[in-house]
Amino acid sequence: MSPMTINNLRIGLEGYELLRIEDKTEMRVHVELRAELEPKACPYCGAPGPRSKGRYVRRVRHLSCFGHHSELVIRTRRLKCACCHRSFMPELPGVRPYRHSSEPFRNHIYEQHQRGICASVLGKGQRLGQATVGRIYQQFTQRKAKERISQNCPLYLGIDEHTLHKGQRFCTTFCDLKNHRVFDVHPGRSEEDLGAFLATLKGRKKVRLVCIDLSSPYRRLVRKWFPRAKIVADRFHAVRLVYQHCVQLMRAIAPEIRNRRGSLTALRKAPEKLTPEQRFRRDRLFESHPAIKAIYEQMHALRILMKHKRQSKKQCRNHIKALLRHIHHLKHSGLAPLQTLARSLKQWIEPIALMWRFSKNNAITEGFHRKMKLIQRRAYGFKNFNNYRLRVIAQCG
Repeated sequence: MSPMTINNLRIGLEGYELLRIEDKTEMRVHVELRAELEPKACPYCGAPGPRSKGRYVRRVRHLSCFGHHSELVIRTRRLKCACCHRSFMPELPGVRPYRHSSEPFRNHIYEQHQRGICASVLGKGQRLGQATVGRIYQQFTQRKAKERISQNCPLYLGIDEHTLHKGQRFCTTFCDLKNHRVFDVHPGRSEEDLGAFLATLKGRKKVRLVCIDLSSPYRRLVRKWFPRAKIVADRFHAVRLVYQHCVQLMRAIAPEIRNRRGSLTALRKAPEKLTPEQRFRRDRLFESHPAIKAIYEQMHALRILMKHKRQSKKQCRNHIKALLRHIHHLKHSGLAPLQTLARSLKQWIEPIALMWRFSKNNAITEGFHRKMKLIQRRAYGFKNFNNYRLRVIAQCG
């Protein structure tokens, strides 16, 4: 409903005087621009005292009221400069040049389309074309995306990739972990793809923390473009790395569990959360393959160690000593998957230690990736990456 009330003589826009209201098949609100808002000088040459060329009437679509579509009839004057002889119109509050609708009405269309109402249904209800609804939505999203140019980079940044489509395989998401919103998205995930974009970011040297998965290209990227930021490993990917190598070795020892999801679930699940049936499956597997039990205990000991967060410096030192002991055991186990895991943990020991110290992780970024997939499915895919970026910034930024 429009904020217009006849008793208070308000139309939702400042700078106008209400003359009269016609309520027939369509509500027409006649207003006049206030005299103090008329320009006192030429906007082109700055000469004072422009002359009037006569009355001018501007008609624009406005917010609906009491179930009726409304039209704003604005009375003003066309002016002409006596020096440069150029004619011009005064600026109308809430109405942009060459637009046939007011800004409150366009904002209402944008918000309705943002909430999920499709362009065709919204256009029929507001007597607009489907292309007009899409054009209004694109103009507002472009305006919102331009704000990213002047904004500084977030102090706590989450970086992760997601897939878009076959032609554009990967995109990188830059997430503001403090304010829980997407800062920007950019195609590609290599330094060659992201270098030009990162060079334009303002406030890169003020970034304090960057959370990434265990990806060496992203680590090199952060060290180069965010020199003062601390690199924090994402907890989920650190635990997954441990599970990946340990379960790979368990499958090699017991090939029969490859296609048994119940047995794999019993091995992956935390021991304290196992059901009696899952505990029975696990113990029966230990009886037939005793070597799996030692790998199982090592895997869950590392999982418990990785789960710590918000630890003090003293606690982090103790955790690092424990992690180094685990790495030593894995390295001298003589098993290739465990030795590979030991090398990976050794390479990422500093980001993992910072993971214990801080609570930031990429769970927020992964949640936005789920929402981005829904945006892609709703649109049946995006061929133009710029349109996809505008949608993501509008709905996740």
